Amino acid sequence: MTYLAIFEGQSRRVRRSDLITALERDWPTAVIRERQGSQESRDVVWTYSEGGRELEGYSHMDGTCIYLDSPLDLAARFALWFRRLVPSDVELVFCDDGYNFNGIIGPGMGLGGVMAIASDA
Repeated sequence: MTYLAIFEGQSRRVRRSDLITALERDWPTAVIRERQGSQESRDVVWTYSEGGRELEGYSHMDGTCIYLDSPLDLAARFALWFRRLVPSDVELVFCDDGYNFNGIIGPGMGLGGVMAIASDA
């Protein structure tokens, strides 16, 4: 399933270089690659494997969203990680690609709280 961690605000964004630096630092086994093909909305693309499960993530070109194609718990962990890259005064929404659920990931929220956003749907 595809999940999103997204915030609105044209004046705010996570810069490409900051995202790449944070990925390399915090997820050292992730494979990071540049945008490929005709996916113009995709910027930084990465894959991460853990325990035989895989996450494919990518950031939107405008720096306001990451897409996470993975099991829920991996997506929730990456969404929490992305929360740390977003200023605390900016609301970060966690949802699925069909907006069947959504909720705010607040600063200091734990994994269980993020996963509960999806289970409350």
